Amino acid sequence: CYHCKLIMKEGDPAVYAERAGYDKLWHPGCFVCCTCSELLVDMIYFWKNGNLYCGRHYCDSERPRCAGCDELIFSNEYTLAEGQNWHLKHFCCFDCDCVLAGVTYITMYDNPVCKSCYMKNHAAV
Repeated sequence: CYHCKLIMKEGDPAVYAERAGYDKLWHPGCFVCCTCSELLVDMIYFWKNGNLYCGRHYCDSERPRCAGCDELIFSNEYTLAEGQNWHLKHFCCFDCDCVLAGVTYITMYDNPVCKSCYMKNHAAV
């Protein structure tokens, strides 16, 4: 078995994945996504760099995912903030929803806040 490395016995059920090549077989329970361990026997699978992937994690290996909407980001313009990727329009002030990409913001209780809202709602007077 390509995954667990145990010997496949004659007559054992086996999964063959054409995209992985003719020399690889898996036990049905070992045919899983390398990231989330989801069973892929009856699912669409992807093969990349010697690893099996479910659709979600294969796409995550190709494109960044927006922390705001959980969709893939296909645009070449996006922002990296707070250690995550964001569509430009989804990285917004937690108080007023103004776009924060490319501007100074303050983090309050793990939420980004624009300078105006910080001064109006959070700063000590």
